[in-house]
Amino acid sequence: MPEEIRRVVDGYKKFKKEYFEEKTHEFQNLVDNGQKPKILIIACSDSRVDPAIVTNSKPGDLFVIRNVANLVPPYEPDNGYHGTSAALEFGVCTLKVEHIIIFGHTQCGGINSIIEQSDSSQPMWFIENWMKIAKPSCVQAINENPETEPEKLSEICGQYSLINSLKNLRTFPWINQKNLDGDLSLHAWNFDLPTGTIKVYDEERQIFTELNGCY
Repeated sequence: MPEEIRRVVDGYKKFKKEYFEEKTHEFQNLVDNGQKPKILIIACSDSRVDPAIVTNSKPGDLFVIRNVANLVPPYEPDNGYHGTSAALEFGVCTLKVEHIIIFGHTQCGGINSIIEQSDSSQPMWFIENWMKIAKPSCVQAINENPETEPEKLSEICGQYSLINSLKNLRTFPWINQKNLDGDLSLHAWNFDLPTGTIKVYDEERQIFTELNGCY
């Protein structure tokens, strides 16, 4: 068995032992009563940033949506396939989550694909089309920070994209209404890979500040 698969199998065995032998009642409760998470997280598909691990959450704590660059598309009720929008609809309208966290991170490949010109001979049609959601905000960030070094510029672009996704959340009528009624809170967090620090967007002051000082 390949070593990388062996690690996954060993992890499964550890999970099964912990939740089906040592903490049977916790998982059985989720089986009997269904999931009732209070928090929905929109995270990136990046293998380095698992929101459940970063927040030390247990099964049933988080309803997680993952996609390239943790983007929120605008509300588009057409006949297309809208995986992220469908998951948002289920989380907000059926599970009735009380918080939505858009969980970004530094060194994001999706964001960098906008900043850098790809030399790949293989067209990345799906990624390029998906990243159009973030492109205007990233172009704005690039134009407003012309002398910024690449790594910092990538971080700023990621933050601008988070703010854009926060705006897009409010284009969904059932999200916006619940937010206005005080039944649903919206958050934008950015995880710094080198330091493990989370910064939170303060909408009132329009700045990102460290998580510890925000809640």
